[in-house]
Formats: sequence, structure tokens, C-alpha cells
Amino acid sequence: MAGKAALTIIIPTNENDLDILEGALNSALWADEILLVDSSFSDKVKNKAREYGAKYLAHHYVYSAKQKNWAIPKSKNKWVFILDSDEIITTKLQKTLRQILQSKELLKKFRGFGVARKHFFFGKFLRFGGRYPLYNIRFFHKACRYEDRDVHAHIILKKNLVRNIPYQQGDLLHFSDRTYGQFFRRFDRYSDYQANYLKKIAEKKIGIDLVQFFSNFYYFKAIMKDIWFFIPGAPFLRFFYMYVIRLGFLDGRSGLTIALLYGLQDYVSKTKFYQLVDKYPENRLKLEVFFRDKLLNWIFPEKKFLSGKLEN
Repeated sequence: MAGKAALTIIIPTNENDLDILEGALNSALWADEILLVDSSFSDKVKNKAREYGAKYLAHHYVYSAKQKNWAIPKSKNKWVFILDSDEIITTKLQKTLRQILQSKELLKKFRGFGVARKHFFFGKFLRFGGRYPLYNIRFFHKACRYEDRDVHAHIILKKNLVRNIPYQQGDLLHFSDRTYGQFFRRFDRYSDYQANYLKKIAEKKIGIDLVQFFSNFYYFKAIMKDIWFFIPGAPFLRFFYMYVIRLGFLDGRSGLTIALLYGLQDYVSKTKFYQLVDKYPENRLKLEVFFRDKLLNWIFPEKKFLSGKLEN
């Protein structure tokens, strides 16, 4: 049997995840360090960490990127893997990660590796609807950090420093939604984060990093998701994209359900955002200026746009 790999696996969690945490922990035992980062300061989570030989860390949760960025420097190894409590590293992916860790050439050439997530929705694997393979940078050098975003945060890395591990070489199993109650609790939290993040954009507290926008595909996708929320009919377009264009209907009832729920999630996030903006009327004007005038001026820097009109 192979010895433990020189890798730190970081698992952000809380007491509500105890019923699923063992799957993640069991799939991480091959690494020589496991950091269990608990946002609930729970003795039960601490005991679970002790049971599996993991290092227990407690930290107040603000949003996902901050939690992970706080934990990454605590690792003893140069390379880390971020594993959510509802995920499992397959034996095949473990083998591939071991091979990469043993390759000085790959570790020198790249600073991050994308892994394919296999999404199980209420226990059913979703093959279509744009749900597989979903690549996410989870395995990276500890010098890397997540961008400081409330939602859709990704590792800050140039495209040439990232390599996706082909899904044929192993998947990361993701069991995010097991009941409707669980889905809607997460749905509510996520829509709050998204609405507050969009409010920050409207207040110009967040800008676009052009270097990252053109060099980091994951950052590009995140920015496009932000813009997406302001497109008229975005919730319906999300449903149409997932269910029709990306063949979600081939997943049967599960494909229809997830497309409807994701469209609804977009609608609720946008509604919550406008509720926030309506509390501060001046922010509505800032929003219009940003997405009408500023965005046009950024796309066409040689021209001047005022109030949505081209000025000579």
C-alpha cells in the first residue's frame, strides 16, 4: 500500500454537515495532512476531526473565498486540495493526484490543476445540462489565493499556469443536494450572497481586473455571470440554455427540475438585489451608470458614451 502523499486537504465545514462529512474525510485519508475548518465552533466537529486524525481549525464564516484564503496558509505542505464536505475524491482521481505530486516537471510548469466534478442531484448523476464535466481548480500551490468575491470566487492564476485533469483520469463526486429542504436553504444563502455582491458592483466597490479577465478563463466566466444577471429574461434564458441547448432534457425529470430551480435561483437573486437597491435610491443610479455608460466606455474606449448615447 502506498504511503501518505505530501498534500494538505482542506475541508471547510460546520456542524450541519456532520451527516455527510465522513465521506469527504474517508476520501482524504491518503493525504498526510487534513485541515478541518469549522465555522460553527462545534465540539462535535472537533471530535470528528480527532477521530480521523485531522487538524481542527475554527474560524468565523463571512463567505467561502475568505474562509479558504484564511485556511490555505495554515497548510504544512506546498500543495493543497480544497474539498467541500459534500464531495468525495474517487480512487482514480487520488491515483492521478499522486502521480502529479511525484512529477517535478508538472509541478514546476503548472501552479494549479482543474478537476472534473460529477454532480449528483437528489442522488441522480447529471450528465447533461452543462453539468458534466464541470472543471474547477481545487489542486494548487499554497502560494495561490482565491479572488475576494462573495460568490463565484476562483483561484487567481493565469491560464498558462493551469492544467485540467481529464475526467477520464478521475472525478470529484459532488452530492450537493439530497433533499428539497437542503436545496432551498442553500438557495436562500446563495441568493443573499449574490444580491449583496451585485450591490457592491452597483456601488463601484468592485471593478474588473482586465489582466485576469483576458488571461484567466475562470475569472472571465465569473464576470460574465455577473453581467448575465442584468440581461432581461435571464432566468428564462438560464432554463432554456440548460434544458434545451445543453440537452438537459436527456436527464429526464432531474434535468427538468434542476433547470427550473436554477432559473428560479437567478430570478430570486435579482429580486433580492433590487430590494437592496430600492433601500438606497442613489444606488439605482450608480447601477445604471455602470452597466449603461461605464460598460460601453470600457468596451469601446475610443468612443465616448453619455446616458447611453454616443457623443461626437
